[in-house]
Amino acid sequence: MSRPSMSARERMVAALRSQPVDRPPVWLMRQAGRHLPEYRALRAGHAFMDVVRQPELAAEVTLQPVRRYGMDAAILFSDILTIPEALGIDVRFPKGVGPQLKPTVRTAEEVAALPPGDIPGTLGYVAGAVRETRRLLGEDTALLGFSGAPWTLACYMIEGGSSKSYANIRSMVYRDPDTLTALLDRLADLVITYLRMQVEAGVDAVQVFDSWAGELRREDYERIAAPCTQRIIDAMKRDGTPVVLFAKNPGHLVDSGLAMKPDVVAVDWRVDLGDAAGRAAALGVGVQGNLDPAELFAGPKWIGRRVREMHAAVGGRTGHVFNLGHGVWPSAPIPGVEAFVNAVQALGGQG
Repeated sequence: MSRPSMSARERMVAALRSQPVDRPPVWLMRQAGRHLPEYRALRAGHAFMDVVRQPELAAEVTLQPVRRYGMDAAILFSDILTIPEALGIDVRFPKGVGPQLKPTVRTAEEVAALPPGDIPGTLGYVAGAVRETRRLLGEDTALLGFSGAPWTLACYMIEGGSSKSYANIRSMVYRDPDTLTALLDRLADLVITYLRMQVEAGVDAVQVFDSWAGELRREDYERIAAPCTQRIIDAMKRDGTPVVLFAKNPGHLVDSGLAMKPDVVAVDWRVDLGDAAGRAAALGVGVQGNLDPAELFAGPKWIGRRVREMHAAVGGRTGHVFNLGHGVWPSAPIPGVEAFVNAVQALGGQG
């Protein structure tokens, strides 16, 4: 039986653990950001990384969508490229260009020359943002932390930014796998320390973003990228912290993600939600997703129907967290987001 009355925090943590809930929880990737007028107003006077590095500003942005929409969880406003900064890499966000990282890291000598990486010393502002957010958020709403997965962080560090082909790192999979594995292992250690710091500061669960995992063949993902991500998942689960694994365009990697047994695997709109939920349940894993972000542009009736279809697809199972299949678009209409959250909140329980 589902529990009759739960706080948003209780609901979110229970769903992440595939336990009964009064209704499925809902939050959205990139829920804090450019689609909100209050965010744009704040950013008018502050550069992006200034917001990330100032706990009071990061907390304010984190709370904005929760105030407006009433999601069950806030996710810390930060960026996955904080860890490369902790390794002495200069990370910049030129307007309209995307992140740029210098120097690149492409050889065994360059990997060996990376500093140890003092996570608490260099990224203490992230812990400060978590503490300030928890203080303002109160005890009734869940707070999520996150990190990039080693493969995705390495993509940026090797390519020097975003890429259409990721040719440098994808060729490295075959021409110099030992150097790539050494870098991924270094990053995995840092990610574990980073996520533990966030948990100690007050987050309830964490999401690992392996945004560029879908660039790999399944066999190469399992051989090169998955082992270090598995270490992160295992470490967080040993600590008792729920962990969500997300990959962009992961259709060919769903079984690979499930095999790592995070608490929840996030799937995008190209994946059959019912099929994924069934396979996940057999392994004791939950699913997150998977509305197409484009559907937020539809009317409330369409969105409400799609929410009910998604709920029916999981068959009333526990362990489903409503979300999009990717992040909210900057152009997303506020009424569409409202309709999605409201439709989920109108659902019954899972038991």
